[in-house]
Amino acid sequence: MWSTLKCALLLGAIVVDATPFLKGKSKNSAAQISAIDSDQLSQLEHFSQWAKAAYCYGNVQGGNTKVECSNSNGTCPLVETASTSIIAPFVQGESDTKGFVAVDDTNKMIVVSIQGTARKSNFDSVLTDLKIARVKTDLCKTANTKDGCEVHKGFYKAAMDVQGIVQGNVTAALASHPDYKVIVTGHSLGAAIAALLATMIRNAGTNVDLYNYGQPHLGTTDIANYIQSQAPSKGSNFRVTHFNDPVPQLPPHDLGNWDHFYPEFWIKINTGTVAATDVDQINATLYTKAGNEGQTSKFGPLVDIAEHVGAHRLYFGTIPGCRSLPPT
Repeated sequence: MWSTLKCALLLGAIVVDATPFLKGKSKNSAAQISAIDSDQLSQLEHFSQWAKAAYCYGNVQGGNTKVECSNSNGTCPLVETASTSIIAPFVQGESDTKGFVAVDDTNKMIVVSIQGTARKSNFDSVLTDLKIARVKTDLCKTANTKDGCEVHKGFYKAAMDVQGIVQGNVTAALASHPDYKVIVTGHSLGAAIAALLATMIRNAGTNVDLYNYGQPHLGTTDIANYIQSQAPSKGSNFRVTHFNDPVPQLPPHDLGNWDHFYPEFWIKINTGTVAATDVDQINATLYTKAGNEGQTSKFGPLVDIAEHVGAHRLYFGTIPGCRSLPPT
C-alpha cells in the first residue's frame, strides 16, 4: 500500500509538468536541535492515534457516532477511552478526500482528522499524490513574495474539496464549545491536506494546533515560511517524521526547491517503544539535513523508497493499522 504512495509521488515528479523543477534549491540551513519532554511525547503519541482513526472505515463511512478503531480491526486506545462524538464524517469532491470532524469532551477538543493514501479503498488518493505540478494560491495572503505561494496541485485540490465541510463544522462546534481547542491531524497524504486545512482555518480567524505524521513536501518557500510564521500566535505546529521515512523527502528537494515548515519532531530510532530521548525537536528554515531529510542514501530516492518504506508505517505504532474497507 505505502510503496504505491512513494512511487506515485516520485513518478509524478519525473513525468508531470517539468516547469516547477527548473528553479534552484534552498541551501541546507543551520538547525537548532533540542530535546522534548514527556508531556510533549504524550501529545505526539495521542494525536498519532487520531490520525490513525481516519483510516478506519467505521469512522468515515461506517456510521460510527463515537471515534473507534477496534470495530475496524485497529487500535487507538487513547482516543477510544475519551468521550468523543463524530459530528461530520466526509468523503468529498473529485479527490474523494476522506476524514471526519469530531468533538472530544474529555480533553475539550474539536478534532479534524484526514485519511492518507489508501490504494485499495480509494484509488483517487493515489491520483491526488500524482498531481505534482505546483499551482499559485492565495493561502499566504500578502506573504506570497517569492513564488506566489505555490502548492502541490493535488494536495491543494484535495484541501479545497473539504474546506467547506470542515470549516463549517468547526465553526458550529466552536459555537457550542467556545473553550475547546481545535486540532487538525493526518498521516502521509492526510498530513499534507491537514497542513493546508489548518492554514485555511487559521486564515479564517480560528487558532489551530497542527499535528501531522509523515507529511510530504507541500510546496516551496512561501507556503513553508507562511505556515511556520503562523505559530505560535495562531496555534502550534508539530510536524513529526520517523527515522528514514522516505515520504517527507518527497517530492525530492533537489527537483525544484521543495521545502518544509519547522519545527520538525524527528523520531530517530527505527523500531521499538519511543521515549522522549528518542525524539529531536529541530528548528530550522525551509530545508535542513539535521533530521529526516538527512537520512537519504547515496543511491537515490528509488532505492530509498524500496528500502525505507517500512518507516512510513511506524508512528508510535502502526499506521494505518485499521481497515479502510467495509467489513466482509
